[in-house]
Amino acid sequence: MKTHIKLLVLSVLVLANMNLFAQREKLLNSDDVEGLYLTLANFKQGKLTRPTDEQHEGDKIKLKQFFISPDIISIEQNKKTVFYKDSIFAIHLTNGKNYRFINRNPFLIADTSSLYIYTYKTKKTVFSTSGPHRRSKDVPVTYYYFSLAGENAVYTLTLANVRKYALTDPTTHIAVCNKFTTDEMLYQINPQTGRFDLNETILSIVN
Repeated sequence: MKTHIKLLVLSVLVLANMNLFAQREKLLNSDDVEGLYLTLANFKQGKLTRPTDEQHEGDKIKLKQFFISPDIISIEQNKKTVFYKDSIFAIHLTNGKNYRFINRNPFLIADTSSLYIYTYKTKKTVFSTSGPHRRSKDVPVTYYYFSLAGENAVYTLTLANVRKYALTDPTTHIAVCNKFTTDEMLYQINPQTGRFDLNETILSIVN
């Protein structure tokens, strides 16, 4: 009886993770990881740690994303090294993009010109009712976080958080609050520069 219960619980967990996997954006390819930025200071200095040279059979870096694992595994000449996602600052891919793990999900480091702004594209299920029928569909959604350039703490990108943590200068505070009146306005990007309008507004005041 206990064995059956354990198998049932395991099956539920697997199905739940498969459903989560299906709703998430395409996972990052572990083979595309060039190295790790162990600290914020390393990231600013461009000091990349390459835990494996991938010159030996079995050398690899495993991001372990399927079950949202808390760690990253590196194998170099059969020696395993563990890096915890909430302890390193970011991973660097061969395409030049950098990702920081927030709540164990890889957020793209989208802009570092002033505030560090992170984005995560995924899907969520929404439900609608039409008469006696209840329908569901997956819709794309992007989550936004930010951090101050010299700090590790991250916050959801909302007007309330920006006002509380980022706008210590009165002139900058007034300029940002006058220009951005909704959370959604904070997500706008200047297509010519690729930078967030929020960061460009801050830079126009402080520079």
